[in-house]
Amino acid sequence: MTAQTPIYITTPLYYVNDELHLGHATTTVYADTLARFWRACGRPVLFLTGSDEHGQKIHKAASAAGTTPKDFADRIVQKFFELWDALDIQYDVFIRTTDDFHKRAVQALFTRLRDGGHIRKDRYNALYCVECETNYTEKDLLDGKCPIHKTAPQQVSEENYFFTLSSFTQPLLDHIAANPDCIVPEPRRNEIVGKLKEGLNDISVTRTTFDWGVPLPWEPSHVVWVWWDALVNYISGLGWPDSPALPTDAIQGRSRHAHEVAGNAFAHWWPSAVHLVGKDILWHHTVVWWSQLLGAGEKPPRQVFAHGWWQVEGDKMSKTLGNVIKPQEVAAKYGRDALRYHILREGPAKGDADWRQAAFVTRFNADLANGLGNLLNRSLNMLGKYFDGKVPPETAFDQPALEKARLSLIDRVNGLYPRLVAAITNFDLDAACEAVIELVRETNAFVNNAAPFKLAKDPARAKDLQASMHALCQVDFVLCHALRAFLPDAANRIATQLAVPLDGVLADRLRWNALGAGHQTGKAEPLFMRLEAEGNTDA
Repeated sequence: MTAQTPIYITTPLYYVNDELHLGHATTTVYADTLARFWRACGRPVLFLTGSDEHGQKIHKAASAAGTTPKDFADRIVQKFFELWDALDIQYDVFIRTTDDFHKRAVQALFTRLRDGGHIRKDRYNALYCVECETNYTEKDLLDGKCPIHKTAPQQVSEENYFFTLSSFTQPLLDHIAANPDCIVPEPRRNEIVGKLKEGLNDISVTRTTFDWGVPLPWEPSHVVWVWWDALVNYISGLGWPDSPALPTDAIQGRSRHAHEVAGNAFAHWWPSAVHLVGKDILWHHTVVWWSQLLGAGEKPPRQVFAHGWWQVEGDKMSKTLGNVIKPQEVAAKYGRDALRYHILREGPAKGDADWRQAAFVTRFNADLANGLGNLLNRSLNMLGKYFDGKVPPETAFDQPALEKARLSLIDRVNGLYPRLVAAITNFDLDAACEAVIELVRETNAFVNNAAPFKLAKDPARAKDLQASMHALCQVDFVLCHALRAFLPDAANRIATQLAVPLDGVLADRLRWNALGAGHQTGKAEPLFMRLEAEGNTDA
């Protein structure tokens, strides 16, 4: 896959029943990091997120609040915007399921499903959890309760339209076998395959007991089940089925270059679609969604990445326990890079994770304050003191041990780009960050061994001083660009101190001698201040 291959990155549409928490921020930070990284590599990127606003739960919540479902949704969506602005999430498209173009796409999809013989009318008798808007069978329940919300489901009976999900069991198994990386990580794929082999049942896809949803075009008394409505956003946001361009009223983002594509937007972006979701909604984003697409004559997305859940200090995150981590508060207190870094390093990309305040402080201090911040600060201070802030020409050390260390730094710098590409391709965000921090650690050790502050006192060691400071300048420049996706605020501050633009493609920037000799750097400023350990676990 070349640097010019497009990639379409999506988060789930977050439900407007409440404010967003750490779990929502995690999926979105993962998506934002991927989008920033691939953009920096020169790859065309489209990053979509949004809000899921229909369904019985919203209808119920709005009634309890004494307002209309749309007004209720508007207030919550505004908080979404505020959070993504506070975290500087660089999405390209923000879609709302109440957007008219989305409703039209949902109705078009259902018309295709009906015309293809995949929709039938029948009596719906089911156990239904309003909280997760999902049907369950007796075997799905734990002690008679929803496995996620631990509440007893409602017994529902009404005449609905059904989708012939059972007919897609084998096509889905065939698709996964032919595309083994379509669900990652591997344990999640195995989970879906195992459930598929048990067989699928036809499912109800409309409701008649309330009207807050997308009405069927041929029978408006039926509204589309919220999941079947919301999942369509991934293609309605591309203008499917009729518009050749992205819907302009969905574009709320900051990266306008992503939208300028030749030809049909859906045809351009959809083959490279990557959905990022939490593990609890993986079933909906594979079995349910892919069956919808196949039934409508479209192909499934290229890939679905499902991450795990957060605990907090060993306990489940819940309002009852009062331990819900609010990302906006963490960012306001410690900086959004600190929040972002902890999510990328300690988060649930590979499995469930545990947010521990002590670990947050320890990693911040070790990697960012003592590591990255200390390296940049002493590098630029010494450069200003010994070379008036100008990058000296490259030269080798006279001392063999120091020259060996310098050559090792060169190898690590020149090997960084392929390491980052490999890690990001595999959604290993922790490994990507570690590759950058390994360079920081090796460079700090290099400073300690070369000791420019001692070399400067000996005129006979002027060449070694020049070699050491040139090397530090090259590493600082590479770190500035390598951090663009992971710590965007820090990357911008480093660029300011180095007096360099934060631009260009990473393959050109992450290489030795990308910063020319004679370049005049700016003033050194502290990058990260050490955090003190706290006596409680409140973030």
